[in-house]
Amino acid sequence: MKYLALDVETANADYSSICQIGIAEFENGKVIEKWSTLINPESYFDPFNISIHSISESDVKNSPTFDKIYEEIKNRLEEKITVHHMPFDRVALSRVCEEYQLSPIKTKWLDSAKVTRRTWEQFAYKGYGLKNIADFLEIKFAHHDALQDAIAAGLIVANACIIKEMSIEDWFQRIGTPINQKASKSDYLASIKQDGNPEGSLFGENLVFTGALSLPRKEAAVIAAKIGCNVLDSVTQKTTILVVGTQDSTKLAGYEKSSKHRKAEELIEKGNQIKILTEKDFIKMCNDEDKELNLGIPKSEPIEKHIKQAHPKNQSLTIEINLTETVAKAFNGLSKEQKELLIQASKKKQEFLDSITEFSHDEKRIFANNFQTQLEKIETALDGFEIESYEDDDLGILFTIESEIDQLTEMNFDLMKNKITISKFYEQLDSSVDFIESDLEEDDYPNKVKEYVRTIINELNKAKERITTRQHHV
Repeated sequence: MKYLALDVETANADYSSICQIGIAEFENGKVIEKWSTLINPESYFDPFNISIHSISESDVKNSPTFDKIYEEIKNRLEEKITVHHMPFDRVALSRVCEEYQLSPIKTKWLDSAKVTRRTWEQFAYKGYGLKNIADFLEIKFAHHDALQDAIAAGLIVANACIIKEMSIEDWFQRIGTPINQKASKSDYLASIKQDGNPEGSLFGENLVFTGALSLPRKEAAVIAAKIGCNVLDSVTQKTTILVVGTQDSTKLAGYEKSSKHRKAEELIEKGNQIKILTEKDFIKMCNDEDKELNLGIPKSEPIEKHIKQAHPKNQSLTIEINLTETVAKAFNGLSKEQKELLIQASKKKQEFLDSITEFSHDEKRIFANNFQTQLEKIETALDGFEIESYEDDDLGILFTIESEIDQLTEMNFDLMKNKITISKFYEQLDSSVDFIESDLEEDDYPNKVKEYVRTIINELNKAKERITTRQHHV
């Protein structure tokens, strides 16, 4: 009886940001081979995730990216039985394949949580988390190490096979039937109208939404209940899943995350088991658990310019401007000669962008990693110039810089993953320099601020030059 077991750790709430994967091969209930590796997720590391698995950006700096080990993972899993505990690891693998435009890995997934719920009655509807079941079975393991978690999931299934006198293949038929095989269809339908469907694969999970979703919140709640989740209004000690939608920065009171998100992280730090998912991961999980749903995966929103204007001290207001509409109005107000000059300038700029030779994926990675180093230099420069002392002085340029650097950081991750062209990145660099320079010209800033701004502009111009001269190294 052979099968594999898999687990992953992620760098942030996006499940495509895999930073570690562990795979264990089992035969007759015993581990016969182990394989694990750190992965460079080409994404940011959330300090909260680091606090859970202790893997940081420096740990994976020289590790392979997912696309470099894709074939290795595919060869291990394809057309075999792969055990995972709860949907999250399966969703993560599917999402990262999508992120790198790679074909899904065809393996026969077996959820050890579903096996657990049909083996031990006391865990049928609650308490079937990996650590809880491992402790019950006296399986010793280092939780949140991908390989250790994979082995624990595999051993749980091995124990279930012995107790129920079933083979690994038998379990595929059993998990396709209700946990309580005596329950009637009317019981099932009644339960959906109340809390989570008890026959849903995620029954016992208490789910909370935060932020704006692409789906109406009520519709998302019905879907979550259908696959078994109890949907709650607020984060409490009972919460086990938090789905994070798009956050409105004007409602965060200066924080980067919502109050629900922060509360969930506080509870996790105190030992509560809460999974934090993006809406994409939630929808992917729902589709996997109920094929009939066939929900559309929300597309990433296009990056828009945000102009931040300072208001009374220690307060700021983010105003979103529809640039297309604004530019159109401004253009219509120009004279015929001005319009002609603008069209010619725009045409010339586009011809220049089109002339930039596209980089290979590896060249993009080299450039992007070096640009990441430049961003770190910019952050170090901020400390060196002691700019924090000016943050209460309503210096709009500091907000402009923050906004432009945030956009460049996001696009740099896209560049690493070959999701955008090098000319597109150059265009953003050029735009960022223009925005920062125009702000610098508008007001008479303190000398230290001017020096800091010129340092940033200089670093961004260096990056532009490396693109046009194809010099990828710093």
